[in-house]
Amino acid sequence: MIFGLDWSNEVVRLGRRGVDAAMEASVVGSFTRVGYNVRSRLFQWHELPDLTGRTIVITGATSGLGQAAALELSEFGADLILVGRDQTRTAEATRALNQRTGGNVDYVIADMSDLASVREASVELSELPRIDALLHNAGALLGTYEKTNDGFEKTFAIHVLGPHVMTRALIPSLARTADARVITMTSGGMYAEKLDPANVMMPRSEYDGVRAYAKAKRAQVALTEQWATREPNAAVFHSVHPGWAATPGIAASLPRFNKAIGPLLRDPYQGADTMVWLAASDEALLSSGHLWLDRRPRHANKVPWTFTGTAQSSELWDLVETMTHD
Repeated sequence: MIFGLDWSNEVVRLGRRGVDAAMEASVVGSFTRVGYNVRSRLFQWHELPDLTGRTIVITGATSGLGQAAALELSEFGADLILVGRDQTRTAEATRALNQRTGGNVDYVIADMSDLASVREASVELSELPRIDALLHNAGALLGTYEKTNDGFEKTFAIHVLGPHVMTRALIPSLARTADARVITMTSGGMYAEKLDPANVMMPRSEYDGVRAYAKAKRAQVALTEQWATREPNAAVFHSVHPGWAATPGIAASLPRFNKAIGPLLRDPYQGADTMVWLAASDEALLSSGHLWLDRRPRHANKVPWTFTGTAQSSELWDLVETMTHD
């Protein structure tokens, strides 16, 4: 017997990790509401701390995961700045949150696919007294090829270029807060694509909306790792995927998948849980650059043929810096 080691607790801990690992390997068991329900009980998840006095900026908060995250963060006392593309919808979401939670919620308008719009919004956001967390949640799965005003494929611009510009602009504001964090909502779909910086934007001739989305989501994870390495003193940086969640975007963009998996899909609050937890918990400050699901860090690579390493991530960083140079 090793002196001082509580074997009963160690067995329980190892048992929990074994169950979690088995679920993660199964994919379906991990990504669906089954994974959320089992893990939340298995690891006895605690509620969020009081967030009074914290200012959190969140993009894409008018529906789905972003709306669920905003509601929960506001209910726990955070001051919120919603960043949305549509003036009417964003203003209405802000009004509804203020009425429901009695919180302090405001908004800024920005189209995350338009770099000029993102820069303009970032100037406004930089005037805030503090930013404790920046949550990149805005996204879209487009069925047809679209090009932005800047000449970039739109899916890549929304998920990668726009968030990069905003993060870059807000680094000084984040650095003023001792425990700032930047959280990016990605997707489990990124596991299907290897990062190839030379072909990270799909051309019109080869465009497939699902693949373009997965490529952009893979790029988000890679850039999160780079931010953690390059700006370690400004904030902690994490990416998170929600599992398979029932959102208006999934219903509209992937109707067959939505119908087939429907009963097993997570609700928006379950899908947003880890993003919200990372924005609030002290545990998020203990590391940086990880991909998370259900409040635990996960491997960013599942199969050898889509392996993405530091070399590809660094090459992508240089490419994105060039694309977004003002």
